[in-house]
Amino acid sequence: MKLGLIGYPLGHSWSPKIHEFFLGEDCYQLVELKEEDLPSFFASNDLDGFNVTIPYKQTVMRYLDEIDPLAEAIGAVNTVVHRDGKYFGTNTDYEGFVRMLEGNHIDVKGKHAAVLGSGGVSKAITAGLNQLGCTFDIVSRNPKGNQISYDELYRMQEKVSVLINATPVGMAPNDNAVPADLARFTNLDAVVDAIANPLCTELCFEAKIRGIQTCGGFEMLVRQAIAADRWFTGHDMDETRVMPCMNHLLKEKRNIVLIGMPTSGKSVLSKKLAETLQRPLIEMDAEIEARLGTTIADCFETHGETYFRDLETAVAEAIPANGSVVSCGGGVIKRVENMRALSRSSIIFWIDRDIDLLYASDDRPLSGSKEAVRKLYEERKDLYEMYSDVRIENNGTIDEALNRILAVLEKGAAV
Repeated sequence: MKLGLIGYPLGHSWSPKIHEFFLGEDCYQLVELKEEDLPSFFASNDLDGFNVTIPYKQTVMRYLDEIDPLAEAIGAVNTVVHRDGKYFGTNTDYEGFVRMLEGNHIDVKGKHAAVLGSGGVSKAITAGLNQLGCTFDIVSRNPKGNQISYDELYRMQEKVSVLINATPVGMAPNDNAVPADLARFTNLDAVVDAIANPLCTELCFEAKIRGIQTCGGFEMLVRQAIAADRWFTGHDMDETRVMPCMNHLLKEKRNIVLIGMPTSGKSVLSKKLAETLQRPLIEMDAEIEARLGTTIADCFETHGETYFRDLETAVAEAIPANGSVVSCGGGVIKRVENMRALSRSSIIFWIDRDIDLLYASDDRPLSGSKEAVRKLYEERKDLYEMYSDVRIENNGTIDEALNRILAVLEKGAAV
């Protein structure tokens, strides 16, 4: 079987590895096409089927011999089966979106959503919202028909409880961009982003630190892929393989970040975790000292804390998304820029140790006494909680804490 993905530009895509996992063979290729290439592609390609991504989910419909009624009603196609010289189109984004909401326990029934964007993904999402009993507005920079502008969205923001990004704004490599200002919303229950790369977009990060439930597009991508493979093969697919697929792929790309107070056990835990999982280990403080050519304590004394924090931010932003275990300094949470960079492709564990078990250390510039440790903990605990995905208690043995982390990683793929 020969399968592929068409779109422009494609850049990095998870799709080949997702389909290889589900189908058990390396049969999926990326086919980057400009719009003028589409006629010749449909006239001569040898693929048995292919997925369609930005910006062709509506454009390809004119080249198809038959369109599934659901895709026809949605007005967009993301999956095409090619048999006997004929092209049949359907839409699995719809199923991927609905299953993603269900899997993350995001209940939209009876609520009102704002869907940012009006392209092919937006059309599948709004069809899913209709099925789930959610009313919505479609928001566009250039509104047409019953669409609304962003200014109109902000004026009626109080009625919006679910915000969904169906635009490419925030997609890598432009992952500092946000499609909407969350500070202008007062009643959001959930923020959903259809973007799969980065795993945690800037929009989702901003929602996370506001205590709003979030969900990223990686899971939607995997769930629509298994639905597409059902069409490609003509056979039922085992839905229980969705989470194993996600976990399998995340081992390669998602970092495991440990934050917490000095002497909470991060360094020992990170080493044992990296050894257990056979992952690379990054000690941020060691990376900083290597750049400094001296100790962090000497840096504080010579250059001050601001100089150190600037270097810490540079190190955080340079950490690759390669499945590493990352141990952070206790004060990494003092700058939102650090946590924004670390959150993009990571799951973040707060290693929390009872304050009476923390101890002072001469080589820690800000925690040289027990009183200083207590003060730091009170100042930082809310930040540790806000930025972390999971809190891990470390009041017993290191192995007990290690097993708690491993249990979370084994249980599921939620970012």
